[in-house]
Amino acid sequence: MEKSKANELLGMMDQAQSGRFHLKTIFVSGMGFFTDAYDLFILGTALPIIEAVYHVTDSTTVGLIGAAALFGAFVGAILFGQIADRIGRKAVYGIELLIMIIFAVVSAFSINVPMLIVSRFLLGIGVGGDYPISSTLMSEYANVKNRGRMVSMVFAMQGFGLLFGALVGLLSVHLFSTDIAWRFMLGFGAVPALGVVYLRRKISETPRYSLHVKGDVKATAKVVEEVTGKTETVSEAVKVEKPNYSALLKKYWVFLIGTAGSWFLFDMAFYGTSINNGLFLTSFGLAGGATLAAKIQNIALGNAVIALAFEVPGYWIAVGLIDKVGRKKLQWIGFLVMGVAYLIIALELGYLKTALPLFLVVYGMSFLFANIGPNTTTFIFPTELYPTQIRTTGHGISAGAAKLGAGIFTFLIPVLTASLGANSVVGILAMISFVGTVLTIITLKETKGKSLEETSGQASVS
Repeated sequence: MEKSKANELLGMMDQAQSGRFHLKTIFVSGMGFFTDAYDLFILGTALPIIEAVYHVTDSTTVGLIGAAALFGAFVGAILFGQIADRIGRKAVYGIELLIMIIFAVVSAFSINVPMLIVSRFLLGIGVGGDYPISSTLMSEYANVKNRGRMVSMVFAMQGFGLLFGALVGLLSVHLFSTDIAWRFMLGFGAVPALGVVYLRRKISETPRYSLHVKGDVKATAKVVEEVTGKTETVSEAVKVEKPNYSALLKKYWVFLIGTAGSWFLFDMAFYGTSINNGLFLTSFGLAGGATLAAKIQNIALGNAVIALAFEVPGYWIAVGLIDKVGRKKLQWIGFLVMGVAYLIIALELGYLKTALPLFLVVYGMSFLFANIGPNTTTFIFPTELYPTQIRTTGHGISAGAAKLGAGIFTFLIPVLTASLGANSVVGILAMISFVGTVLTIITLKETKGKSLEETSGQASVS
């Protein structure tokens, strides 16, 4: 068999029409991110109840509870990213969801704060593991024309997870006592994940991994037939060199600084505010209440308004623009608008407290442009800038760095807010966003409209 035949198969994937196979993959991958978002951000509503139930008064413990899952995600992203490059995407797909299911339930039955922190950390390992595998799997299946749209649709399910979490929070405080309400909120995270575990375990290995890493042309042709409906007769495997992971990562160090660094900075701001939304909304006078239940209801309502008015639209605007405007431009513009919004809040907090609708608009714009830009693009870039042999490793390092940044700042925000005040903390977020703007411009390149082999410099099969 001519070696060019193997590469021809990937060309067929790149030119394939979007169809049922792609939609199924978007759903199976996307439901993981629905669950990821629910599990991470539900704590923004549940945390004030947990503080009251367990009489948590020091900001350090509050920060640890909020950040535990994010520190777990740091471990999970790097671990699963490495494993998926070595033994395949299919081999581990679905295991990360099982971890999330088990420890969502365990966290709901926590009998003390240490058990809650540990179970949230372990849940986070599953959350982190979902990032490199789902994104890479979707990217390696997608066609060139709609690859950005398909991968961003997977990620956009996070928006529905955010909104769903806010609604579950509202429902919980109405139906249950406070001690049951927070347990229901955390445990319910197992439900959406249960529906797609089986489907994930049945999904085929990606054609690029089969070809570039295993040299298995038959497996590649089988998936090409599944996606395109065209049968290709092949009879030989191709020889592939064993990847030198260290050498490959050294070759792509500039991109690694760009993808890991920009995502690290973004998640510091985004998760730091999202998980601590209750703290910010209370500081800004939007989440008061005569009773704990009333306060939680107001926090959940505030989260729902922000999610519905700004966050969910942001994700889907990104879906519409990503393959037209491009990844790089959306990312630096998003960072820039976030920085401006944070700076306005930091400088004009006193006035904005007297004009709460205006505050909500400015604060909401930071979430809108976060999702139009870096929240989506930082997820996509690592699937396109690294070759198949280190694609999930590069993505895992980038996502892991992001969740480390998220965990650090989620932990620090209650401490910093208590010592410096909310306006100073938001000022720090502005500076972080401006640094993200510059880093994006100098380290990343545009990838729209190109094959994964072009964007990553992946050598053809030889």
